[in-house]
Amino acid sequence: MSENRREFFRVIFHESVNGKITRLGEAPMYIEVDNISVNGMRFTSPVNIPMGEKVECSFEIMEEGFLIEGTIVRKSTRNDRVEYGVGFTIDQETSSVLFKHLNYYQIRQRKGTYTD
Repeated sequence: MSENRREFFRVIFHESVNGKITRLGEAPMYIEVDNISVNGMRFTSPVNIPMGEKVECSFEIMEEGFLIEGTIVRKSTRNDRVEYGVGFTIDQETSSVLFKHLNYYQIRQRKGTYTD
């Protein structure tokens, strides 16, 4: 049996959500966000980003924009795309707002009143 070791719930999107990743000194690149939690997110991209690289993550949840710093903590290849895990470096205020929006999104998603 699999044990969930996550501290916070993770919202899995039925369809990927568009977002942006910015690497230090580079132009933002568009990504497909697969899931998000208060601690991090998973996204796919055809671009090769090294493990441990610092990035800025930009995305929208329930019409609220977020810009959160993070670090690439996981990387695996899937078909012609690379799947990444980002660990967020997040302050308490932003964490609370993100938690609230993710919770509301997930409730509406389960009720079928919100689609990706």
